[in-house]
Amino acid sequence: MSDNINRRSESRHLQQEALSLTIVFSSQNPGLLGKRLKGSTIDISSSGLRIMLTTALEPDSTIDMSIALKDDPDKFFLSGKVRWCKSAEEPGTYQIGIALQDLYNTDTDYKRWRKTVK
Repeated sequence: MSDNINRRSESRHLQQEALSLTIVFSSQNPGLLGKRLKGSTIDISSSGLRIMLTTALEPDSTIDMSIALKDDPDKFFLSGKVRWCKSAEEPGTYQIGIALQDLYNTDTDYKRWRKTVK
């Protein structure tokens, strides 16, 4: 994972807070469509996030998701690519790295996310 840290173009902010993530679309994870996953953020940046969930997400899969952070009343509709998914120290939990992407043919909250996180 140290190579991933060295390749980051945006600074990460350690931010641990409750997270609710709803999978809106993912061709690689069809069993998760419409599911609301509870977890927490570990760190976030304007171009990605590292989260902790009790559900694994397939690496290299693209997901469209609705994210609600505990301290922000507005949800974010975002698209991202799962870069990695690893078992965490706590049994049954996973750390997941997601690189966010701006979609040209779909309205997302990518620009609002970037402004919020800076």
